[in-house]
Amino acid sequence: MRVRSKLTENMDRGLEAFYFKHIDRIKEAIDGYFPAALSDAFVECISGQEALFEQDLDALHDSAFVPTREYLDRGGKVLRPILAAMTLSAYGKDPADYTPFLACIEVMEDSSIMMDDYIDNSLLRRGGPCAHIKHGFPMANISACVAFSLAHYLFYNNEMKLPADVSRRLLNAFAWERIQMAFGQIEELYWTESNVNTVSVDEYLQESIARCAFLSFRGPLRYAAIIAGAPEEDVALLEDIGEYLLIGYHIKGDDLDMDPDSDSWGKVAGEDITTGRRTLLINYVLQQADDEDRRLLEERLNSRTRDEDEKKQVYALVLKYQAFRFTRELTQKYSGLTHECIDKLHISQEHRMLFHEFSDFCSTGRLL
Repeated sequence: MRVRSKLTENMDRGLEAFYFKHIDRIKEAIDGYFPAALSDAFVECISGQEALFEQDLDALHDSAFVPTREYLDRGGKVLRPILAAMTLSAYGKDPADYTPFLACIEVMEDSSIMMDDYIDNSLLRRGGPCAHIKHGFPMANISACVAFSLAHYLFYNNEMKLPADVSRRLLNAFAWERIQMAFGQIEELYWTESNVNTVSVDEYLQESIARCAFLSFRGPLRYAAIIAGAPEEDVALLEDIGEYLLIGYHIKGDDLDMDPDSDSWGKVAGEDITTGRRTLLINYVLQQADDEDRRLLEERLNSRTRDEDEKKQVYALVLKYQAFRFTRELTQKYSGLTHECIDKLHISQEHRMLFHEFSDFCSTGRLL
């Protein structure tokens, strides 16, 4: 587990205070999703039915729970549940009354990270081996899918005793988001596997929103707003905020893969080059480069090179065509749009300030 001060480095004081007020309770709730051993009663609860025959509970636990539990134990910032807690609080709800919901947000996020890792065949995540490296691709896939789906039992069993219409609305939103995420994932996989070099900035941003907005920020904001009974105009604004936040945060993640800003960065630098991913940086350079540089960049991406010198050639092209300046300007643009939407929310000034601080942290904070 990281030192607590590292978790909130670059946070403003108000956000940091809110973070530490709620983080321990959220992490306790996350632990409740993954008991040390499974029981028939627990499996029946999450599956929604009794088993007809005897189940191998050890096999279920070791294959479905252990890989995801390892990711959670490595200690991410748990930003998405904090954002959901902020939203609940902003609309008059006590986050302590909804800790299972807050926990499920983080469980889904970490399971999706595991999916990304085995799709990209990544080596490291948060300083440790990726699940498919340690447990193999089949186990990583099963664990990620089970953990992702596990959150839904809160709503189809209505574990939090929400009004029936609220529970149905949440399930409908989950289903819609799953479709969007699948479309985005398919686009990215196609671009990578087919070595597509003509992806526009707008196409990349739309793919990123479809694939990532649900689990990054739009989902936590939307679901918390629905649970809290926020005005419909605020729900729509929060969805916009979630997408704008995602753009800046996602772009920063792409930038950091190429140019890590911390000795504690938990992934292999330049991994996007090795996987052939067409990130925003890469697509921008492909559009701006002259013929000779474009051919070199395409060769390096298509070869999936792990050679450090060849990766540095790609980095040199990113610098030559000032791609980092382009991504910084784009991040600033969407940060501005985020702040504009926050100011329109029907919430207290105290909570509005928390949202502003969260937005600033996502734009400037390190993604450790």
